[in-house]
Amino acid sequence: MLVLSAAEAYRIQSSVSREHLEIYRGYVAQEQILTVLRRNLWLAGNYVRDFFIKTTPEQAWELTTQLELLKQENEAALARMSVERPSGLETAAQLRTSLNEFWAVLEPLPHTMLKASDDEQFDFLQRVVVPKRGELYTALLALSDADSRKLQEGEAEFSETRKRATWRLVAMLGVGVLLGLAVAKLSLGHAENLERQAQRQYAETEQTKGELKRLSARLLEMEEEGKRQLSRELHDEIGQSLALLQIEVSRALAATRRGGTSDGDLKEHLGRARELAERTVQTIRNITLLLRPALLDDLGLVPALQFQLEHFLRRSGIACDFAEDGVAEDLPDHVKTCVYRVVQEALHNCEKHSKASQVAVTVRQSEGWLTVQVKDNGRGFVYSEQEPPASAGLGLLGMRERASIAGGDLSVDSAPGKGTRIQLRIPLEPRFTETRRREVMA
Repeated sequence: MLVLSAAEAYRIQSSVSREHLEIYRGYVAQEQILTVLRRNLWLAGNYVRDFFIKTTPEQAWELTTQLELLKQENEAALARMSVERPSGLETAAQLRTSLNEFWAVLEPLPHTMLKASDDEQFDFLQRVVVPKRGELYTALLALSDADSRKLQEGEAEFSETRKRATWRLVAMLGVGVLLGLAVAKLSLGHAENLERQAQRQYAETEQTKGELKRLSARLLEMEEEGKRQLSRELHDEIGQSLALLQIEVSRALAATRRGGTSDGDLKEHLGRARELAERTVQTIRNITLLLRPALLDDLGLVPALQFQLEHFLRRSGIACDFAEDGVAEDLPDHVKTCVYRVVQEALHNCEKHSKASQVAVTVRQSEGWLTVQVKDNGRGFVYSEQEPPASAGLGLLGMRERASIAGGDLSVDSAPGKGTRIQLRIPLEPRFTETRRREVMA
């Protein structure tokens, strides 16, 4: 309110100065116009008098020229009056009519009075010219008096407006003082409320620190479990396959050295060796896919997700439906990784817990956002954003952490018997938004 009061004081000062200036500027402009009209009336009478004193063709031509110049000046002055004084358009029209009648009387004089006698000229001057000029002069004086009265009225209204503005400013200052007292009181109450909130948040922070410690311990256990599982896979699957492959190749070489071995026995050894090699290659591919799919880096997000769903279908037998809309191939690596891992975890949870018969994955890129949705028709569970169930485990928590690191958010919608829907939204950089817009326009 104090700032508004200062602004109002400045506005009052500017408005007062501007209004005062406009009042006097309008008065001076109007007086200048009336002065021009009065002067031209006086000059017109003098020019006619001079013509009657010396009535010659040269003087007649000079009178015509002089009257035409005065008429042009009057027209310009009346046009200015219409612009400077829009409210006086009717007055300007009446003046123009009266002046046109006056000029209509004077313009024929160089021709009609060229050969008139002195008595006729004097009679015309006293009977026609002088009365009309007097009427017009009186009308111009009346307009000047009206402008003077309007100036006085404007000054009185200006003074009243300044008084009202001053009282309004005083009222605003009073309101500002009252609001200042109210704000002081509210600030004290708000400070106490903030202190209580700080204490509550401190307690929540301590609780969160404990949860993070437990989560870190659990993540370390999961990391060790993953290493142990990978080591077991390498030893049990790849190690045994390579050992058997070595045995088969050794048998084939030994049979070849002894000689007398049939082609059928050699082909049997080599066939088993090829099967072992193929199984080893497939095991390595599965382990690679589990760690980081090459498709994600080579071909992009969409082919990697399609391959993941095909693998999920072969592994679980759950029907899959995939749809994508305008997804760019050159998405940032952190976005691709986040989407791939969230979908992977969601499919793992679906296979392990939901008992679903169908799952749908949708990826859509729009203005500034990449939206991913994984929906199944499984048994669902009770879930609350504020209080996630302990049974949700670390899967959903890990997905949320990935979404948060990528700058996005993850929402879970589930209810018993109604399936589960997981939606991930990640903001994209402006250049990917512009690329998408150009693709749509093309």
